[in-house]
Amino acid sequence: MSTENGQQYLKEVGERLRGVRLLLGLTQKQAAEATGISQSFLSSLERGQKSVCTAQIIALIRYYKVPYGMIFGSEDGDFNLNDFPTGGSSDISIELMNTLVGKGRSDALQTGTNNCLKLVVYMIFRTVYRENPRNSDKLFSLSFDDAMESVTRILMAAPENIRRFIRDSRSINANRFELPPERNPELRAFIAECERMILFANRNSIQPK
Repeated sequence: MSTENGQQYLKEVGERLRGVRLLLGLTQKQAAEATGISQSFLSSLERGQKSVCTAQIIALIRYYKVPYGMIFGSEDGDFNLNDFPTGGSSDISIELMNTLVGKGRSDALQTGTNNCLKLVVYMIFRTVYRENPRNSDKLFSLSFDDAMESVTRILMAAPENIRRFIRDSRSINANRFELPPERNPELRAFIAECERMILFANRNSIQPK
């Protein structure tokens, strides 16, 4: 490996380590203390300024509980969603959304957003359900492939349809769409967790399946 390629690899490993740590909501101090390394070393490692020390990186990987390939790199970059760490804020995501949507005081908007959520659950339910060979597809009127294709198309169009509905509605005032100040910490945590996961996946060419 050339010097230039080696430096790039160190930078990529550091970015992945930092991304996972942030997804877990951990500070450098917490991660360093838990793995027995200095905070200054971890900071330099995350910036790609330290030579790769396999033992210390493995200690971090085990502490973060993620696949080795997520840090060292994988040829196919193909990870499952459960390979990504979670900061635990996702359990309030639906509650936050329902609170926000409810500010519109529109039964149609509430129904539309709830239907989007139902379709997401339907996709996951069918995927898990069909893995048990004892479960019969006779329960469903649509084939799995046709259903997944249709649901994907509906969900891809949903944001624009919801935006158009809000703007065209005479009874909805968009200025109502805000959460109470006391929910701000939860909202920030949820947004940060989702966006870090998205950025981490994009930077490392990871396509969750």
